[in-house]
Parts: sequence; structure tokens; C-alpha cells
Amino acid sequence: MRFVSLLALAFFLPAFAYAALININTADATLLDTLPGIGPSKATAIITYRNGHGPFAKIEDIQNVSGIGPSTYADIKSLITIGDTPAPSSADSASSTSMTTATTTTTSSGSAPPEYIPIPILRIVTSGDRTVSAGADTPFTAVVYDGKGNKRDDALVTWSFGDGMQRTGASVYHAYYYPGEYIAVVRITTSDGGDALKEIVITAEDASIKISSVSARGIALRNDDSRTLDLSLWRLSMGGKEFKIPADTQILAGRTTLFPSQIIQLPVSNTASLLYPSGETAATYPPTSSAQPQALQTSFNNVQAAEPIINKATNIQTYDEAVIAPTAPTDAVAAVGAALPENNSSTRGVLLSPWFLGLLGVMVLSGSAFIFLK
Repeated sequence: MRFVSLLALAFFLPAFAYAALININTADATLLDTLPGIGPSKATAIITYRNGHGPFAKIEDIQNVSGIGPSTYADIKSLITIGDTPAPSSADSASSTSMTTATTTTTSSGSAPPEYIPIPILRIVTSGDRTVSAGADTPFTAVVYDGKGNKRDDALVTWSFGDGMQRTGASVYHAYYYPGEYIAVVRITTSDGGDALKEIVITAEDASIKISSVSARGIALRNDDSRTLDLSLWRLSMGGKEFKIPADTQILAGRTTLFPSQIIQLPVSNTASLLYPSGETAATYPPTSSAQPQALQTSFNNVQAAEPIINKATNIQTYDEAVIAPTAPTDAVAAVGAALPENNSSTRGVLLSPWFLGLLGVMVLSGSAFIFLK
């Protein structure tokens, strides 16, 4: 009977021993405290390490916990497990170590399970909505950060400026050739799956700037605009040489700024030009104007306002007949007593003059004498 009891104990003892193994990945501090050499402080240290580094990949990893060395591990290795299987043998341990190393090469510690890196959240920093000068090259920049605040210089930055132009790069230049409002879209992509975009409202306006004077002192620029103008990388040209205006150079609205000859180092000339960064001319000195001469406009207006040659009171039919009718001979004499137009004051005056009446009397007397003598 005793022999049968001992045989049964020998058969079921390994099962009881396996059931008593403590899972160091799930056990609480009270259960860990029951292990040899593990007190309350080391039990707490095991849980803290587990929370910070993830579950133990193998039982040997418990030696990474502060205060647990090889001697303590030797006392507890037969009493602990990391899962539902018993502690591996020495042969299985080598195989497990090799497999674990292969599956965790992408992790930082080499002992924790593989990390699944989430798609990064990207944040784009730009200059925001802005007003630029039409025709001028304007810098556009974008800085990219991930959700942890790390700068992502590896990001691919693509700009679409809303006027048909597209450029690639974190820092680019673009010119809007005509005034108007545009939507510029900057898109960011990263190799680890990050993707983000940002819209910017760009207002392009003509730059009301001119060269007000050129002298030995330098070149003076006048900003007649209602906004501050950014002249970054614009150029001054005079005497066959150019001076590039430094970045972030601005002129306040309604102000004049002198660029001294000691700084620009340009030969003095009677003419000068202000150029956009692209080289296009923004202003010249002396200024040129394409307006029509004022005298020509005045003459045109006078012609339009002139009265017609024939006024409203003129009888056009009578006028034509007067022009077409044959002219009477100059030596013709009106018959005596002929009716004359009342409104012909000049003819009436001649007929009533003393000379005409005297001549008429002589002619009557001569005719009478001719009749009597016959």
C-alpha cells in the first residue's frame, strides 16, 4: 500500500510543480514576494520594469531588473515562467534566444517584443496667409515636425501655387505674374507613411514703388503702397553694375528709404533701375510713362464738341439750289420796276443810290430824244 502511494506521488509531483510556476509577466507583487530572494522592493522593481519595457521575452530577462543578479536567478529560475509552458531547458534556451534575437532586431533593446511604429502625425510650419508683390519672386518655406516634436528634414515637400505652377522643396521661390487671390497648397509626405497638407491664401498686388532720386548719395526708393513692401533679393542696377538687396529688407508704407552709395557701391549715373529677383524691371529712373499726350486728348474732345457747319436754321434744299443755279452775268441790268427780294439789302441800296437814279434819268432822256428826232 505504501509502495502504491509513493508511486502515485512520483507520477503527479511534476504536474503539481508545473502548476506552481509563477508567471513573471502577470504575477502581482504579493505573488512575486513568495519567490526566494525576492522581497517587496524587488517585487515592485519587477513590476516597474515590466511596465516600462514590456513583457519579459524569456525568464533570463528578469536579471535585467535592478537588484536581481545571477545568484538570485539561479534560485528562482525553476519556479518562474513567462507563459503557459515550463521554463525551457538549456538546449531549448539556445534555440529560443536565437529566435528571439531574429524577431526583435528592429527593436531598440533587443530583448523586448517587436514595436509597431504608428503612422506619424506631421505638423507643418509656414509663413501663413500673406500678401506678395505681383511679378516678384517670393520665398516660400515649410518646416516639418512629427508628433513628438522632432524635426523631419527627410520629408518630401511639394508646393502647388494655384496658378499652374508646382515646385518641390522645403524652401522655394515663386512669382505670381498677375494680381489676384490664390490658394497655395503645401503637401508633406514621409517614408514611414506620414502625409499632411496645409492651405495658404496668397494675395498678389502690384507693388507701388518707384525710384524717387539718384545722386552721389545713393538711390532713394519711395513706397507709395498702403502696405509694407518686402524687397528681399530685389536688385538695384546703375552704371552697368548691380546690388542685391539683402533678405528681409522692408520699406514701410508711404516712406522713402535711401540706399547709400557707401553700401551699394554702384557707379553714379543719370539712370537707374529697380529689378525683381528674377531680373524683370520693377521701376526705372527717370520714370517712363506710356500715357497718351494730354494735347491729343484735348484736341479729340474739341472736335467731338464742335458745332456742325450747317446750323439747324439752314434750309439745306435752298442752299443746294443756290449752289447749283447758274450765276447771272455781271453786266445784266435789272428792268425798271422789277421786283427785288425784300431781304436783299445790298441790291436795294444800289438801286436807291443817287448815282443809279441819275444814270437812269439820263437813259430815259436819251431814249425820249431819240424818239422825237426820228
